[in-house]
Amino acid sequence: MSKIIYRDPNVTIFQSALFQTNTTVVKTDDIVIIIDPAWLPEEVDTIRQYVESVRRDLPVYLVFTHSDYDHIIGYGAFNADKIIASQAFVDNPNKDAAVDEMLDFDEKFYITRNYKLEYPEINFTVYRDGVHLRQGHTKMAFYLAPGHTIDSMIVVVWSLGLCVAGDYLSNVEFPFIYHSSVDYENTLEKLPVIHDKNWFTRLVPGHGDPALTITDWLRRRTESLAYIYALRESIVTGIPFDEESLWQRYGYSRLQRKYHFDNIALMTREYEEGLWTWDPLYNPEEHASDPGPVEEEPDIDD
Repeated sequence: MSKIIYRDPNVTIFQSALFQTNTTVVKTDDIVIIIDPAWLPEEVDTIRQYVESVRRDLPVYLVFTHSDYDHIIGYGAFNADKIIASQAFVDNPNKDAAVDEMLDFDEKFYITRNYKLEYPEINFTVYRDGVHLRQGHTKMAFYLAPGHTIDSMIVVVWSLGLCVAGDYLSNVEFPFIYHSSVDYENTLEKLPVIHDKNWFTRLVPGHGDPALTITDWLRRRTESLAYIYALRESIVTGIPFDEESLWQRYGYSRLQRKYHFDNIALMTREYEEGLWTWDPLYNPEEHASDPGPVEEEPDIDD
């Protein structure tokens, strides 16, 4: 069963028993926002009942940070007024595969749900950085965040100083890089720019504990960048990667070693294709990569 790992007057974070997966529910005077509802049927139903208990006549927005099946598996349980994701999420050529993963999961564990498993239909698309959406006095900003997946997206709720980062900056997972280590690095570099434009103090990852201070999420960002740089150095020089230190920091090596090896394979291909280079004198503190402009758009009032 899911448990509530954080609650204040506006934000409730439900955490699944599976992979410490987080669902964030935001409730203001203007709106209820559900971000990445997951996992098991009883857990999703607990979230749905909570939303129904607090929504009154407020509109409900459903937000997906990316299309990994564990983040979209609760979609069918909610009747939302607006459903939000990135343009790459909408254009995903592997929608059927994501649905198959959900179906395979339920069949593997003999799970029955009272809603249909299907790929979310999006009616508000984020196609560039800085898209704003306002409902009453509640303002959200959305930023594209490729790297973990090609369709990842970060959400900031302005008035609450809250950032929901999808599968970035977890304290229980090192970077799982499914799409591109170059894009992943750029997303990490972009986070301070997003912060400077939106001033959030709290950050919720897709898995693990929320970072409740700026110092905490900045430390996690540094750790993620250090992992990428160390893995690149190992690939180029042939010096073995320090796995012992990795597993001292992240405690689920039996499962996560696969993702580490997958990162090595992906980043080796990238290096062979010339997508990144390694400079032994490179100092990330002195030469932070340029994430490019983070453009803002006028608010879209609903």
